[in-house]
Amino acid sequence: MVRPMIPPARFTPTARFELAVLGLLAFVMLVTRTHSLSNVLHLPDTSLASFFVLGFLVRKPAAFAGLFLLGFAIDVTVIGWFGQSDFCFTPAYWMLVPAYGVMWFAGRFGAEKLGMRASALPALTVLLIIATLVSQIFSSGGFYFLGGRFAEPTIAGFTPRLARYFPPTLYATLLWSGAAAAIVAILSFARPQMRAENRK
Repeated sequence: MVRPMIPPARFTPTARFELAVLGLLAFVMLVTRTHSLSNVLHLPDTSLASFFVLGFLVRKPAAFAGLFLLGFAIDVTVIGWFGQSDFCFTPAYWMLVPAYGVMWFAGRFGAEKLGMRASALPALTVLLIIATLVSQIFSSGGFYFLGGRFAEPTIAGFTPRLARYFPPTLYATLLWSGAAAAIVAILSFARPQMRAENRK
C-alpha cells in the first residue's frame, strides 16, 4: 500500500513576526560582529546561521539585502574607526554575497520543502551542513584566490585552509541554528496560532 505524501508543515509568518526576526538577527550581528561582547564571552560567529534562519523564517530578498548591508556597515566601521585589521577586507569581500546567499536560499528551500516538523530535523541538518560547506568555499575560496593576499594560490594550497577553517565554521553554524530552532519551538508551543499554522 502506497502511503500518501504528507506536505511539510508550513508556518506563514506575519509582517510583525518577520520584523521581530530581522530585528533580533540584526541585534545578534551587532553584538557578535563588532566583537563588543564576543571577545569577552568568546562567542562563535553567527553570520552563516543568521542568513539561514533569515531565509527559513523571513524569505524576503529585501531582508537579505538589509542584513548584508548591516554586516558591511559593521565591518567598515570597526576597520575604519576602531582599528580592527583590514587583512580580510579585500576585493574578494563581495564573495560574501554568494556565500551568504547560499545560506539564505538553503533556509528558504528548507522552509518550503521540509517545513518545521520535528521529523524534518535530520534533513534540515544535512541541508545546513551542505550549505555551510558551499558557503565556506565561496567565502574562504574567494579570499584565497581573489583577495590578492597570496602570491600563487592553488587548489593544493587552498585545501588545507578549507580543512582548517570549515570545522569551526560548521560548529558555529550548527550551534546558532540549533539555538534558533529551539527558540522557534518554544514560541510554537507558547503561541497556539503558530501550532495551528504548522499543522496545515
